[in-house]
This record gives sequence, C-alpha cells and structure tokens, in this order.
Amino acid sequence: MKLPKAFRYVRQRTNVAAFGYVRSRTQHVAGICALLALSGCASTAVAHGTPGLVTIQTAVTCPAPPAHTAATNPPRAFTSAPTLTVPKDTGYCAFIDTAAGVISIRLRPEYAPHAVSDFVWLAQHGFYDGLSFYQACPAISGPACPGTAPVALAGDPTSTGLGGPGFSVASDPVVGEYLFGAVAMYESSASKIGSQFLISKGDSSSLARKYDIFGQVTDGFGALAAVQKGTPIMWIAIVVTAPEP
Repeated sequence: MKLPKAFRYVRQRTNVAAFGYVRSRTQHVAGICALLALSGCASTAVAHGTPGLVTIQTAVTCPAPPAHTAATNPPRAFTSAPTLTVPKDTGYCAFIDTAAGVISIRLRPEYAPHAVSDFVWLAQHGFYDGLSFYQACPAISGPACPGTAPVALAGDPTSTGLGGPGFSVASDPVVGEYLFGAVAMYESSASKIGSQFLISKGDSSSLARKYDIFGQVTDGFGALAAVQKGTPIMWIAIVVTAPEP
C-alpha cells in the first residue's frame, strides 16, 4: 500500500558545516505509522546506515512533558534581539501545552541554529505563554495564510499575522521538507525571523521554501489534529536533552 506523502520522511545527505548541498530521497515510514494521525503513534524514524546520512525529520522521540507553570504577565516585546548561541553537543525538546493537549517537538539546532536559539530564548522568557494559534490554514477569512497548505500559525501577540517580539534575526538555510508535523519559523521575509511559527498538519509541500524548518513533532498528534484558529497556548516549556545520535 502506498502511503500518503504526509506520512513519508525524507532522508537528506547534508553538508552541515557549509549547508552546501542537500540531496534527498523519500522512503515510506513503517506501515503502523501510516495510521499516525489516528493512533497517535510516534512519527520517529532514526536514520541508520551510511555515516553522514542524516535528516532534520528523523528526530528521536522527546521525553514525557515536564511539569511547568505559565509565566505571569510575560513580556510581549523586547528592545533588542538576543545573542544567538546554541551550546555544542546539546539537544532540545519543546512542549506546547494547548487546550487540546501537549504537543512534543524535537528541535534541531544542528540544522537551524538561529531559529532554535531564537525560539528557545523566547519560550524561556514566557513570550508564548497565553498566546494562541491565531490562524488555521487554509482559510478564506482572517489573517493571511501562506497559500493552501494545512498549517497552524502561532507566535503573534497581535493575532493579526503582522506582530512579533520587537526584533528580528537572520534566518537559517531551509533544510528538510514541509511534511506532517514539521515546525518552521513563519515570516514574510525569507531572510529574517521573529517569533511567529507554523506547524504542518498534513502535506505542506506546496509552501514556498522560505520558512526556516527548526523542529519536528514527535508526540501529541491528537492535540495537533485538534488545533484550530483560536486554540490557546497555555505555555511552552523547553527541556535540554542529549543531542541527536
């Protein structure tokens, strides 16, 4: 049985140091994960074999969500951009607590160091706590959508699609594909990122390749499927883990 594209993963041979080239080929995920959205099984598929054959979307599963409390009166604007630093040999998981449940995301600093550093810094300062998914795409009304791709948009304190944290930083080269569960920064400019991000709820390969992919959902698929326009984000927690193998 041929699986839908949303449930495939892409292996990519990547020159990480220079981001010089990406060669990709699709492989089907094991049959049981074809029922991913229905059963909630993990989308994890760790790359094995040839050294250097790696992909942003073969992330290992994150640990269980931590106990966390939302920030009280979190900041919504900053006067300057943070210093973007990602320690070596460090991994991260992000946990988005929504009204529908917790979505677990493996962040990939080795592919998107600027995006991960920016997102982690904002989350650790409570910026996202109390915001919402301000749009579920495709949509015919409300804030603009990036075409017809099935994505949920968040990270805008104004809920207009035009807001941000008061600063922008340089984006990373786009590595990976806009598959089911892909997490990417969302800005109108391909060269700058702020606080907005998108999560793909299906095959979003129609997206223009200008949204900086920095993570992959590894658990909480039921919660992701339930996200709609206006779904609240109670908090986003960051957990430091071992790096990807």
